[in-house]
Amino acid sequence: MSPISISSPPLSNNEIDFEQEQQKNQTNNKIRPLRICCYGSSSKNTLQHYIQEAYTLGQILGQRGHTCVNGAGATGCMGAMNQGILDTQGNVVGVIHEMFVEEGKGSGWVEGCHEVFQQQQAQEQGKEVKKNMNAHLIVVGGDDLQERKKTLVKDADALIVMPGGPGTFDELWEMACAKQIGLIEVPIVCVNVNGYYDPFYDMLERAYRDQFLYKCPSDILHFENTSLDAVDYIEKHIYHGIKGRRKAPIKRKRSIIKRMTSMYNLPFLASSSRLDDDDDDDDDGIYGQVQANIASRRWISHGVTLLSGIALGIMLRTKCRT
Repeated sequence: MSPISISSPPLSNNEIDFEQEQQKNQTNNKIRPLRICCYGSSSKNTLQHYIQEAYTLGQILGQRGHTCVNGAGATGCMGAMNQGILDTQGNVVGVIHEMFVEEGKGSGWVEGCHEVFQQQQAQEQGKEVKKNMNAHLIVVGGDDLQERKKTLVKDADALIVMPGGPGTFDELWEMACAKQIGLIEVPIVCVNVNGYYDPFYDMLERAYRDQFLYKCPSDILHFENTSLDAVDYIEKHIYHGIKGRRKAPIKRKRSIIKRMTSMYNLPFLASSSRLDDDDDDDDDGIYGQVQANIASRRWISHGVTLLSGIALGIMLRTKCRT
């Protein structure tokens, strides 16, 4: 396994100021540590500037007392952020699939697992470890990676996405989809190192212009250029409720149900007309709306049938008179 070349830069003035503010707030019981799920490459071929930014992310999370949850890898962005956690004696949770546990080398040996988790197992066996740290490794099963992905985001306060390949894309878009339909509301931040995620931003903007999105792009994904900015955004978002700039939702024509409600003033239709509104932006999301109003939808069907029958009767009566 090739070593990861990483330098440890000194803390900037902004980081020092934030640490002082955080310590003050923690004294006043205003801030709680966060559980942040981090995606990123595990490839040995990951370029050095991505490695360095991922290491910085691990450092920042460790210094600020947050728990980093990732895939437990030893290389790529994952390995770098785990090294940053180890060097700051931070908290980390690794989630792997049982296929990577090799019984022939002992139940405690995991292929490709970072040193931080190997130390956890050594500590459990009473052996001496290099650093005093808090690491926890979770092994999941299943015929595919769905259980692993589910465990990664369980109880997460936020998601940070470092540069990566198809596996990272899959995890990112699955969570973006869940947020767009209202299944999750946690902030998702892409660390856009050297413009790596510019195409993702452009794709969301195009989908918004072409009316494929239920939410504004900034309500689905947020983009920052550095790990420090990503963590700062999450903390402000969660601790102070500060959100990004919102675009005005796309205005669409009123649904047939709403037009009928206005014309005939039917209260049972009014209570259910929100089912057909694409521009509704409730915190419950589109999925929640359907679940909450499924019983009322039957009234819509009965009402439409009744109105259709009345209209048909009037037409037949008029025709007979003529």
